[in-house]
Amino acid sequence: MGTWKKILLWAVGIGAGFAITAALIVGGFMWWSNRPPKPKPWNQNAITAKFDTLDVQGQDNHVYFSYTLENHTDSDFTLTDNSGVHLGASLKRGNSISFSNDDYLSTTYPIYIPAKHNVRVVLNIKYPYNAPISQYATDDEKSDWKTKLAGTIVKEMTNLDGFVLMDDASRYQINFPNGWADRAKEPMKVKK
Repeated sequence: MGTWKKILLWAVGIGAGFAITAALIVGGFMWWSNRPPKPKPWNQNAITAKFDTLDVQGQDNHVYFSYTLENHTDSDFTLTDNSGVHLGASLKRGNSISFSNDDYLSTTYPIYIPAKHNVRVVLNIKYPYNAPISQYATDDEKSDWKTKLAGTIVKEMTNLDGFVLMDDASRYQINFPNGWADRAKEPMKVKK
């Protein structure tokens, strides 16, 4: 075989290798740039919740849990409604979250938390507590009543360990801790 044929075959081989390599690089770049973006992780530290108290409200005496939310960010945080918001119960067994519809677990909107501020938020559950307290009860009797309410929640909802709110838009996860278990252990103030 002549020299020019060897040179021609060598040039064709190099050209074909270059074309295949270039096609793989361009194809890989196109695939990489057109992948769906990876969602950012849930931020559990931007807004934190601290348990305040529990009480009842409404004609059916449904239990509500009151929390103070603290915004640790430099931006205001607003939830105008429940669109893209997932509110669920944090469960002990299985270390899981049970998301429910607004018929069982809910909160009121809008929720607005200015940057570096605290705001009170109430979570409502459709669980009636049929042991009303007199409007004329003393402060100590009211305190004991709340301790008994907390004890009932601990006894009746053994798997409940708090609540979780997740906002799709901001990717914030707000963990509402269980504070009623400690409240249920408080000593009674009224001696009988």
